[in-house]
Amino acid sequence: MRPSAQAIITSPIGKIAVMNNEQALTHIDVHADSVPYVVIGANNLTAEIVGQLTAYFAKKTNQFDLPMQISGTVFQEKVWQALKNIPFGACLTYGELAKEVNTSARAIGGACRNNPIPIVIPCHRIVAANGIGGYSGQWRLGHKVDVKRWLLKHEQSEKA
Repeated sequence: MRPSAQAIITSPIGKIAVMNNEQALTHIDVHADSVPYVVIGANNLTAEIVGQLTAYFAKKTNQFDLPMQISGTVFQEKVWQALKNIPFGACLTYGELAKEVNTSARAIGGACRNNPIPIVIPCHRIVAANGIGGYSGQWRLGHKVDVKRWLLKHEQSEKA
């Protein structure tokens, strides 16, 4: 069975799949180019999500105001909340965020890797102490890290 999405957006980083229900955004796949999504069940919220993502890529907004429904461990949800507090254009290292939430840098990386709503929950704003770090489970090099690099440059971060 093919995975379903409410919308597929063509963006500067490739195709992005958006999944939501009537009440909330539930998932974003920023690596949807190679997944044969079928688009079903778009609704008014889908249009709002697509509009805000399109505005983000066009540099017409630097923040999102979307209802989100995410589920993870208590720890993951704590990290995801902390990620939402990182301002547009800013970065923290894995270690800096780890100190904020009283954990290890490796644990921060795991929570970022499992972030169901990248871009809106800006895990791309977490970098390694000595470089860009990883993205979506890929470390330092490759297409996924190139997406992170693009997002950081788009937001004009000094650490990109």
